[in-house]
Amino acid sequence: MWKALLAFALAGVCLTPAHADNVDLALEAFHETCLAHGPDFERTAAVAKTRGWTPLSGDAALTPVDDVDAFQGWTVTGNDLPAGTMIAVTKATLSGKAVQTCSIRLFDVDRPTFEQRFFARTDAEKIGEDRNGDQVSKLYILIAGNRRQLVHLTSRVDTGRSDSIIASSIADD
Repeated sequence: MWKALLAFALAGVCLTPAHADNVDLALEAFHETCLAHGPDFERTAAVAKTRGWTPLSGDAALTPVDDVDAFQGWTVTGNDLPAGTMIAVTKATLSGKAVQTCSIRLFDVDRPTFEQRFFARTDAEKIGEDRNGDQVSKLYILIAGNRRQLVHLTSRVDTGRSDSIIASSIADD
C-alpha cells in the first residue's frame, strides 16, 4: 500500500513541468518586486541601477494613482522575467495620505490564470471592480511584507488570448 502511494507521489513529481510558465514568472516578478516588501521607491530604484534596467521616457500608464510626486520606471531584462516587462515606482498622495506604489506591466500573460494564481498565493480580498470599455480594473486588499496593501489589477476585458496586465501595489509611505 505505502509503496503504491509513494510511486503515485513520485509520478506526480516527475510529471510536473520543470520550468515555470509565463503566468508563474509574471506572478513571481510581481511578488518579489512589489508585494514581498511592499512598494519601496528607493529600494526598487537601487535594484534597477544594479541590474542595468533601461529607464522609461514616460509613465507608460503605470501609475495607479493620479497625484504623483515622483516617478521612476524601467523596461526590465533578465531570464527570470517575461519579455518586455516594465516596472515603475511612485511616491504619491492618495486621499490626502502619502503613499508609495509599485507597478509591473507584463505582456503575453493570461489574465484569468494570473488572477486565479494571485488569489491562491496571497488570499487577497477583492473589494472592487470597474469595467470601462474594453478594460477591467480590480481592486484587492491584502497583508504582505507586514504591510496592508491595496493591489490594483488592470487589463483588457477577456479577449480570448494572452494580453498585457498591469499589477500595482499601493501602501502607506
